Amino acid sequence: MINGIIISGCSGVGKSTVIHRLLEMHPEFTFSISCTTRQPRPGEKSGVHYNFISQEEFMRLVEQKYFLEWEKAYTDYYGTPREALEAIEGMVKVVMFELDTRGAVNLKEKFPQFTTIALLPPSIEDLTRRLVQRGSESADTIASRQKHLREELQRLLTFDFALVNEDIEETVSAVERIVLSLNYRTKHAARHIEKLLEAL
Repeated sequence: MINGIIISGCSGVGKSTVIHRLLEMHPEFTFSISCTTRQPRPGEKSGVHYNFISQEEFMRLVEQKYFLEWEKAYTDYYGTPREALEAIEGMVKVVMFELDTRGAVNLKEKFPQFTTIALLPPSIEDLTRRLVQRGSESADTIASRQKHLREELQRLLTFDFALVNEDIEETVSAVERIVLSLNYRTKHAARHIEKLLEAL
């Protein structure tokens, strides 16, 4: 059974850092690479962090029902490829998704067995500082993101887990513990329990 792990939170909270650190620690984990029409940030590579495509290409894929879920965030489009999940089904045990809060809720509705983990900033001031220091967005874009913070934070109240990302090492360790513990949920051992019952 695949453990779908959805990592979400406000922009600048550290989703990418946490996920790629976990992928380095656990080569057996797989990352579902989303498609987006936004411009790459410094250090980002197409096919590694996102598949960066044009809006025209994105809408063509929407028409072809290529995405498990897709949505518009501010001025850019994001989508989770259907093939990303289908191609790895039965091959790996952990699939990680990096989604904004709306995309995370949409995917969870379609796959309620997936686990949602919210990353939270220590404070609004800290989140603003991270966005400014990232240097990839204009002041107008940052202001627009802050205008929607209440809506985003309210969505996170529905998540299975929530962690304050104050120290990146502690956060990575906490997410790792959550992911590994999921292997011990009862439904994962259902087949073994059935065998034991048959032996009685």
